[in-house]
Amino acid sequence: MKNRPEIALAFPRGGHQEVLIEGVLDYAAEHQLDWSFVAALESPQLSVQDLGRWSGDGILAAIRTPDEAACAKGLGIPTVCVTSSLADPGVPACVVDNRAIGRMAADHLVSKGFRSFVYYGLAGVHYSDERQAGFEELLEAAGYEHDAFLDKPALGGPDGDWLHRHGALTEWLKGRSGSLGLFAVSDYRARAALEACQAAGLRVPEDVAVVGTDNEELVCSHVRPTLSSVARNDRQRGYQAAQLLHKLMLGEEAPSLVTIPPMQVIERESTQTFAVSDPRLRDAMEFLHQNLGDPEMTIDDMAKHANVSRRWLEYAFRDSLRETPYQYLRRQRLARARWLLGEKPHQKIQRIALAAGFASAKQMAITFKQEVGMSPRDYRRTARR
Repeated sequence: MKNRPEIALAFPRGGHQEVLIEGVLDYAAEHQLDWSFVAALESPQLSVQDLGRWSGDGILAAIRTPDEAACAKGLGIPTVCVTSSLADPGVPACVVDNRAIGRMAADHLVSKGFRSFVYYGLAGVHYSDERQAGFEELLEAAGYEHDAFLDKPALGGPDGDWLHRHGALTEWLKGRSGSLGLFAVSDYRARAALEACQAAGLRVPEDVAVVGTDNEELVCSHVRPTLSSVARNDRQRGYQAAQLLHKLMLGEEAPSLVTIPPMQVIERESTQTFAVSDPRLRDAMEFLHQNLGDPEMTIDDMAKHANVSRRWLEYAFRDSLRETPYQYLRRQRLARARWLLGEKPHQKIQRIALAAGFASAKQMAITFKQEVGMSPRDYRRTARR
């Protein structure tokens, strides 16, 4: 007779799923749960379809096909889906907020001055559809042009079809004119976009700025140019997935869907540009970013540096970026603060505030509450999970 509840980890190993496991372990330790975890041995993954005769107590699963969804639903074991390949996985799910990922990517590219955008995603895959919807939702609200290049998921095979599709992306990009902001469904697809841009004779980030999703260090830091990416909060996803599973195991009422918002865009070389035609505006934007950590830097300082009037600068920002210089400055300082809170978990909040350009911790806390919906301390806590 077993004494410890057994939890199956039925999802692929590696990458962001390892961080998800850390979140699961955080929840179990915090609530003093003596869970025993079951995973694949030599195989890189365990599927719910491998658990038909298993008599465990709970499952955290990657459910990616209708057959897996039907299997999970029929097992009679509390199960939580941790991926968003399907709109309806048949069981409660805890997944990243894919629409929010798309909106965050769009916001980052818009802040760089781009006016034309493209989404590079996967046809018929739910999380890709959701990221595209969020991306285009923000762009349409601001009145920007956008397009999409949707590819078939690369599931392997000997026919070399993936190579043909890579060439199709290159040819498609050759037909584009003007500066372009490109958001890819994943970092691996973003890497393919970088290669396609190079083959098409397009400079990154000057002609095409590229942002991916997942912040996979192995990809983002080992391509040239290095890749900007939307960072997911996978540790928090693991924590919340474990909490949801625990409720199901106790027979308590539980939501059918929990979504985890992304953390921030980690900017690298692939988006380090300003796609604005007026050199005075570009000069003002560069000055802003160079002095972002100075709480005494003002909009008047930006105007003086660019040798323009404040009124001209206000007009130029509204025309090119759809917001005032103050709104832009506030958002950039908030993005810096979010990054610092995640990267420096032991630094005092006051020092973080000053390093991000806020006059005080109180000012930063007010901005966080208005824009993020939580305090800097709470944000740091979720970022560490």
